[in-house]
Amino acid sequence: MKRFRLDDNHDRHDRHDRPNPGAARVAFGLTAVGAALLLAACSSSSSSSTTPSTSTSTSSAAASSTAPASSASTASGVDLSALNADITKAAATPSFSDYGPQYGGKVPSIANLAGKKIMIIPGVSALAACEEIAQAASNFAKAAGMVPTIFNNLGTTADTNSAIENAIHEGYAAIVMGCAMDPSQSAPAIAQAQKAGIVVGTYGGTPSMDQRAGTTYNTDDPYALDAKLAAEQAVVQHNGQPFNAIAITSYATGPATVIEQDSLSATLKADCPKCTLSSVNVEVPDWQTQIASTVTAQMLQHPDTTVLFPDYAGELTYVLAGLQAAHKTDVKTYLAFGGGTPFVQLQTVSPGDDIIQSDVSESPPWTGYLLVLQAIRGLEKLAPIPYAQAIGPDLMITPQNAVSVLTTGGFGNDWVNGFRELIGLPDLSGSALAAASTLNGAMTGKP
Repeated sequence: MKRFRLDDNHDRHDRHDRPNPGAARVAFGLTAVGAALLLAACSSSSSSSTTPSTSTSTSSAAASSTAPASSASTASGVDLSALNADITKAAATPSFSDYGPQYGGKVPSIANLAGKKIMIIPGVSALAACEEIAQAASNFAKAAGMVPTIFNNLGTTADTNSAIENAIHEGYAAIVMGCAMDPSQSAPAIAQAQKAGIVVGTYGGTPSMDQRAGTTYNTDDPYALDAKLAAEQAVVQHNGQPFNAIAITSYATGPATVIEQDSLSATLKADCPKCTLSSVNVEVPDWQTQIASTVTAQMLQHPDTTVLFPDYAGELTYVLAGLQAAHKTDVKTYLAFGGGTPFVQLQTVSPGDDIIQSDVSESPPWTGYLLVLQAIRGLEKLAPIPYAQAIGPDLMITPQNAVSVLTTGGFGNDWVNGFRELIGLPDLSGSALAAASTLNGAMTGKP
């Protein structure tokens, strides 16, 4: 992930008084690509963070091909052409016209928003995607006439509660928060904010999390669809032939991981019933120290494995290190939710360009705008955008489109004016539009 990017003109609250070694390790691990590769040289062949393996089949047949499918269907009747069409669409630049019509229609007026304060709480400030979401939310709120504050924090529930408490005592009209957090952990604080008349919206939860949090103006991700597409991509690239796969999970991140894993299992059961899927669990604070050794150990114990499904992009540098230490050259990875410039860059150079077949990325700026749109709807007493519709696109980044994504950001720019039109703001053009869609270039990079 990229480094923090905060607008110095915005009020910020920094909470760094409570040590959090786990968050510090994540912050370092998500940017230290070179250190991760060095880690491979000293990785052990054991892991203490594994879960019992589960399987979609008892077959041990390994994949014999990773070439794109050339036939329309497999012997099991799966239509590879249809699966490939899904993948092609997922890897294309998304259009706001596919999402905007379900965002509740135009807000009649935003005149009442002028001068109202909105608290923006990144789930974990150490994760650049969380900060990018927050920065985009801040930009859009400011364009709507509001006064935004980004509450920089270490990702603890205590930090979130402190931000909410500040918002209550300092007269904020709205709070938006999320990214790598479970909002239900702050349900009592959220209830107090809502009792004080504050509109509260969250991002990245699941229906059950949002229900427990007591929030309705929420923004979410299509986790099940992401995993389904990744599994379809693996099936297509193996030309419909069975393969053995291992998922690298992090269950403490919450129900999102469960949704992804259930979707992987269901998709493989439907599209490749002779494929196998097992899993190993490494929690986020242990990624830097345990993923490489876990991958190495799994490759040595299960040499016929040809597919890995890392749940999150932040695992990728360590996965590559683990494969390197195991001297495995025939393994491909799929899924890797989260995106981030360093991980996309891995897909443009060896060995990542051969190994990492997908890095499923949401658009942090798009997500930030959608969060604020939900808050605006709440402030204007409009109905929230429903859970199934309050989603932005997730782009499947592949070795084939990685350079383009790094150059352009990958999500186009029509969404900026799409959101602005929904709240009655004039369209942007030229450099102003480019700056808005890429957070002044933060969403682009060089391979």
